[in-house]
Amino acid sequence: MNGIIKEERECGSRVAYRELAMGDLALPSWFSGAADVLSVLGFIITGWVGWQARALKEYFFNRVRIGEILPEISKDSEELLKAIREWENSTGDAQRVHLAISQIKGRLSNLKGKLKSDEKRSLTIVLAKVERRRFYFFSGKVSEITQADAWEIARDLNSMIVQVESGHKDSNWRQR
Repeated sequence: MNGIIKEERECGSRVAYRELAMGDLALPSWFSGAADVLSVLGFIITGWVGWQARALKEYFFNRVRIGEILPEISKDSEELLKAIREWENSTGDAQRVHLAISQIKGRLSNLKGKLKSDEKRSLTIVLAKVERRRFYFFSGKVSEITQADAWEIARDLNSMIVQVESGHKDSNWRQR
């Protein structure tokens, strides 16, 4: 039979056949179990590497987008300060301030998912002052913000902008 020997043995009520090729060489029985374990382990490692690659991609894409959003927020912040000064001097009205705060609120909400924890903490403080939550889910109206609240928002916004810009410059330096 060309080097293949068939061995017959009794297993309960049926006959089992085992083919032996190339003499009596066969893989040990534990090898199958080890291969299964290594296969599962390889799958887990592949999933972890994919998750890490996705996290890195999102981090770098978000850092690039931060560089585009920061000048817009800085411009909105300057506009807010100008509108507050005019409102305080009675040459402007509160609607310009509220409009500027609404624009800032939208940009900050967009920026929130792109920041690291330290930067996100200062952004959350500014966003909480802008949203003025009354209940857990409901936020107050922007039109109810007073001059004192607007100055406080502008002050915290400027410190947050400086912190985020510094972090963004640091990340640009690390990439070189």
